[in-house]
Amino acid sequence: MFADQLDPEAQRFPWLGRVWFFSRVGLILLALLAVKLLVHRMGWEVLDPNLLLPALVASEVFLLGFLLNGILMDYKESEKIPGELAAALECLAMEVRSIRELHPEAEVVGSLALLVRFSEELLAWMKHGGLDTRLLDCLDELQRSIQQLGIWLAAPLQARLLLELANIRRALYRIEVIREITFVPTVYWMAYAGTGFLIGGLILTEIEPFGESLFFIAVISFLLIKLLLLIADLDNPFARGEVMSVENVSLLPVSLAIRRLQDLVEAA
Repeated sequence: MFADQLDPEAQRFPWLGRVWFFSRVGLILLALLAVKLLVHRMGWEVLDPNLLLPALVASEVFLLGFLLNGILMDYKESEKIPGELAAALECLAMEVRSIRELHPEAEVVGSLALLVRFSEELLAWMKHGGLDTRLLDCLDELQRSIQQLGIWLAAPLQARLLLELANIRRALYRIEVIREITFVPTVYWMAYAGTGFLIGGLILTEIEPFGESLFFIAVISFLLIKLLLLIADLDNPFARGEVMSVENVSLLPVSLAIRRLQDLVEAA
């Protein structure tokens, strides 16, 4: 409930993406089984069971495991980014707010307001994507405002604030890279081609009894197709704005930081 209040979009139809995910797998699986039935009735099963078939299955599983392992590394890194951004935003706010305690005449409300506006733009961008100049311009404006506060800051503190801004900028570009760049596209093509050849081979192979062959084809196809779709979804962990995306990192730390920054500006 608390998460819903911070981020109303976080729990909007949470089941819809998963239902669509399994529906896609089910529809593809039904189509493959229908093709297998047609091939069996028409006598087009031109291949015989071969000892190389288990080797083909093992090689495809190895390839998918390699791909999934690489995707999970990026996903685990992505899980840390919202927390790091939230910490950097709150650190900036607290340091800027502390200037008023040492120099009551310092005007920090404008910088804090810019920080809140940038944080809100950041959260909207993390949800819906599309890195544009508006977000970067807002960050540039925030940096200029903090640099102007340097007349009241000691050099080490000013350097610390600029370092936090640099970390935020670095995180923005890292998110964009994770979103837009597919993990090793050649391996993706190999995985899709291998899955296609394997399932096609199973469909064209005459395996008796026929009922058991349908069962094994259904299970193997289900696991391979589901894993391929899951890998494609994990490849972009910042796709919460897409209704059909299933596995995404939590943006709750950023939402919580924005709420705290808003309270800080109101108190200032």
